Amino acid sequence: MSGASTSGAAPPPPFVQRRRHLSLVTTMPFISESRSWRESPHYVDEVVSLDRHIARARAAEEAKLDAIFYVDFIGLNRTAIAANPAVPFEPMTVMGAIAATTSTIGLIGTASTMYNYPFNVARQFASLDQLSGGRSGWNVVTSFSAEKSFGLAALPSPAERYARAQEFLDAVIALWQSWQPDAVVADARAGVWADVSRIHDVVVDGEYITLEAALDVPRSPQGHPVIFQAGASAEGISFAGRNAEAIFAATPVFTIAQEYYAATKAAAVAAGRAEESVIVLPGVHLYLGETDDQAWASARAAAVTEHRISSILKDLEVEFPELDLTGLAPDEPIPPGRFPSRERVEQWGGRRSRIEVYRRLAFDPAPVEPPTFAEFLDRSAISGPHAAFIGTVQSVADEMERWFRGGAADGFTLLGGDPVAELNRELLPELRRRDLFRTDYEGGTLRSHFGLPA
Repeated sequence: MSGASTSGAAPPPPFVQRRRHLSLVTTMPFISESRSWRESPHYVDEVVSLDRHIARARAAEEAKLDAIFYVDFIGLNRTAIAANPAVPFEPMTVMGAIAATTSTIGLIGTASTMYNYPFNVARQFASLDQLSGGRSGWNVVTSFSAEKSFGLAALPSPAERYARAQEFLDAVIALWQSWQPDAVVADARAGVWADVSRIHDVVVDGEYITLEAALDVPRSPQGHPVIFQAGASAEGISFAGRNAEAIFAATPVFTIAQEYYAATKAAAVAAGRAEESVIVLPGVHLYLGETDDQAWASARAAAVTEHRISSILKDLEVEFPELDLTGLAPDEPIPPGRFPSRERVEQWGGRRSRIEVYRRLAFDPAPVEPPTFAEFLDRSAISGPHAAFIGTVQSVADEMERWFRGGAADGFTLLGGDPVAELNRELLPELRRRDLFRTDYEGGTLRSHFGLPA
């Protein structure tokens, strides 16, 4: 066989070299819950119930998922909250409660480098990590909204936000490492718990961050919490290549996912890191049915509502100025000229990469006929700028395996669709049959779940 090793054995497939099992992370709350709250007479009370969050976390742990990822978009979104009761509680509060009621699943919380300071973020995640036995991860975001909630007239440019984020992240990691691994000596006879000579002040005198302090929490059981990131712009990919250990990606189709996967791995290598030091976890909505048609009917019933479509159009109008979708007939393909040019998008201060994803959602994959306006809105309602795997257990497992083996994903972040408990009864056994997903946890830390070194 071509490319065989000197011993005569064929090299393992690339996906085996990357990791034996794909990773599965579930978000909390699910992005789209429009059907469940309208169908359940008790759901209105459950929206603000801690029991609901705990039940979901326990279901995810029962399924042996890698982690709970608490998404957080700071600030009141009137359009979203009018139609979708996904109340964005402060993440660390929820993660702390879940840590107390679970034993193994990872706990990834979101914290902004724009609206916090390094010491408090380092302290929060170090505390969660200690109290959970090494299960925490920090989703690093630079924020794209809510500036007036924090007394800012306008957000800095994306380049400036990422520059601040780099100083911020460097300071947080330095604080996590301000305790040497052997600083806690626990010498009961001498009455010494910590050797303070092994705890070192971090001094930062940067453009955005100034501090001189050591952290007041010992070093993490897993070295330090896992760094999670979600940037998709050129700045975001570069930032992820330097820093991220796991990446949440918005890649709605296979070709985009392959391109993004290759770009992030290349960025890691360019930063002097190994490809396998960062894992890529595209967001995906999963809907299963006995037939493909039945699965699609379930997806449309869950997500495609008049209010949801109206919300999408309002969000697009606010988030992407100059995106003109007015006057289109439902069965009319969207003319490419309705999307603003790349040059215009580059001048915006918001989520520039997201408009490109929507552009490609409308026009990829070539040479298939572009979707009609109605089809574009249906797909946007079901999965937004993320992937949607909709079909039978076999066809969805086939698609997940194609992305995993085809250099498009190291795993997935479950954003919506069928509840985790249903996936655990139907889809996960099939993935286990293919030796693609774990049957049990192999360690107790988030790093062990992801296959990352301490």
